[in-house]
Amino acid sequence: MKIVALVGSTRRNSTTRKAAEIVKKEVEKHGITVEIIHFAEVKLPIYEGDLDKEDYPLVVKDFIKTVAAADGIILASPEYHGSVSGVLKNALDYIGAREMSGKLAAIIGTAGSQLGASNTVNTLHQICRNLHAWPLPQSPTIPASYEAFNLDGSLKDEKLQERLEKLGLKLAEELKMRVK
Repeated sequence: MKIVALVGSTRRNSTTRKAAEIVKKEVEKHGITVEIIHFAEVKLPIYEGDLDKEDYPLVVKDFIKTVAAADGIILASPEYHGSVSGVLKNALDYIGAREMSGKLAAIIGTAGSQLGASNTVNTLHQICRNLHAWPLPQSPTIPASYEAFNLDGSLKDEKLQERLEKLGLKLAEELKMRVK
């Protein structure tokens, strides 16, 4: 079994990636492989609706194949101006229901503010429904993420750390029940 994690941040030392790594670590404890696609490293061109799929650049074709081949997905985004990051939305514009239908999705949001990223996780839930994916109901957000992590990548707030670990556990358990 394989999961792909899409990290919608372009920052190299991204708190969104750190959050995704916590979920990844928990999922991998259950024998499931997780590949992270971090948009600080993978650069997709701006989506063009008039471009035919056969004319997509190789990086886009590889991205679509990776998502299509995954059994599940982790969507992690910082909240920018009250919504999902542009790079993650752009990436998801390349994906259709053909690649996402029936896939389980774990959703995580990070925010610079104390309010959290509820708009971002709500938007990602809506996108998943439109792509016929199954988002898990628990979708933790990390407020003030710039000060939320220890040097080792764990969260300072033990309850929030536990919520991310439980999200990874739930994703692994649900996936194993579906893919028997």
